[in-house]
Amino acid sequence: MIKTLLKKQFSEIFKGYFIDTKNNKARSKISTVLYFVLFAFLMLFISCSIFGALSFALTSVVALGFGWLYYAIMGLIAVFLGVFGSVFSTYSGLYLSKDNDLLLSLPISVNAIMTSRLLGVYLMGLLYSATVAVPAIVVRFIVCGTNTAEIIGAVLFVILISLFVLSLSCAFGYLVAKVSLKLKNKSFITVAIALLFFAAYYYVYFNANRFLSGLIKNVTVYGDALKNKVYFAFIIGSAAEGKTVPLLIVSAIVIALLFVTLAVISKSFIKIATSSSAVSKIKYKAKMQKEKSPLGALLYKEIKRFTSSPNYMLNCALGTVFMIAAGVAILIKGEVLRKVMDNFGYKDLIYVGLCAVISLMVSMNDIATPSTSLEGKTLWQVRSLPIDTKTVLKSKYLLEMCINIVPSVFFVGCVCAALKIDLVTCALLILFTVADVVFYAFFDLYCGLHKINLNWTNEIVPIKQGVNVLFAIFGGFGITVVLALPYLVLGAFLSARAYMFLMIAVLSAFSALLYRWINKKGIRIFETR
Repeated sequence: MIKTLLKKQFSEIFKGYFIDTKNNKARSKISTVLYFVLFAFLMLFISCSIFGALSFALTSVVALGFGWLYYAIMGLIAVFLGVFGSVFSTYSGLYLSKDNDLLLSLPISVNAIMTSRLLGVYLMGLLYSATVAVPAIVVRFIVCGTNTAEIIGAVLFVILISLFVLSLSCAFGYLVAKVSLKLKNKSFITVAIALLFFAAYYYVYFNANRFLSGLIKNVTVYGDALKNKVYFAFIIGSAAEGKTVPLLIVSAIVIALLFVTLAVISKSFIKIATSSSAVSKIKYKAKMQKEKSPLGALLYKEIKRFTSSPNYMLNCALGTVFMIAAGVAILIKGEVLRKVMDNFGYKDLIYVGLCAVISLMVSMNDIATPSTSLEGKTLWQVRSLPIDTKTVLKSKYLLEMCINIVPSVFFVGCVCAALKIDLVTCALLILFTVADVVFYAFFDLYCGLHKINLNWTNEIVPIKQGVNVLFAIFGGFGITVVLALPYLVLGAFLSARAYMFLMIAVLSAFSALLYRWINKKGIRIFETR
């Protein structure tokens, strides 16, 4: 039974490898095998190229007598990646799986259900942690040599890390499950967590070389300080090197922690697995409901759908975050940028470049493109209402305009304030921003009305995998280049202000053409779906 449940568990995790979510049909065996081969290749590539290279860079500390530090750093990275890779599968697979009620109603023991799910969490954690730990061991052995004790320590190092990852994943998954049951709207929390992860990832990515070079140059100072202040890090590293006493200590701690984790799970599993989300009790009060116009009601529906989907917000409105972050960064670094501009001397080119940056960030928000396909099987509801199609489509491009206009104008305001740009140029930048926002709203809906997919089973398909979405994103990048690049030639004849006015006129003209197309052919396309 455990084998069957475990197979079911991995079938759910790798569902996309067996089922084509675009048409909800099973993939061919060849296609499934190719997907798994590609997955294995990507994991091997990441393991060798990223963590293998990192391990090779750190081997210099081994020659200086800090082999324990090498394993401590790589072990910490392995634990972080293992926990991050498996904590959400723990949350959704171990505690709050959708088939909990079904399995618990069948003649299957709770221990079998819990064991199969724990094995699934363990194997996923082992997969991710081994991506770091295995290349670290292999590179260490190749570069620095090895002996029997180190081989034993290294093997146990991988096993102990995977067990520690299991304990942490279960603990964090438990917290996530408990918190999620108390939340009414999880979408913004999910988006915030994802954005924090992206920020942390890029911070580490851009500072990794500086950290490594500083560590290697001052390994004695950092190594001794870490050994004195965090002695347990020294024990972990020494255990991985195969030293007997540290290995026994670390093994005892990890095993004890695992037993405590399993004991807590066995007592709380049924309670969490059968829990339902918090439902607030609201005392009914009679009050007047403000009547909405048809357009207002449809726009409210679009907003609710957008804010209820983390996938929709993260994939189609990430430019909003970049605009706000870039605006704040420019305010902070305004003095430095102003000096660069003064030294550069080509202010006209910089102003046109700012327009290109604005256009690029606005083009990243392709909210209107998947909105038509997201109607899915519920398209009949909109079509059955006494509302004309023109109003339905208007609500879709108005949503993108509303979400784009505030952060883009905020970014322009920060740029003008930080760089002390004159009022005429500021006005042209704002006009360009408004024209750009309107143009991309029409352009994205134009893309969305082509290749409409209403038969999806996973919303990520129309949001991220559609041909129209691909065309909207890369078409937006191309339009940005086409807008700005001619100034390198025309700059000899036109000032920046004149060229900005020309770009505004071009965007306005194409917006008018797209608006006309949407209200004629676009309506016919939407009505025939």
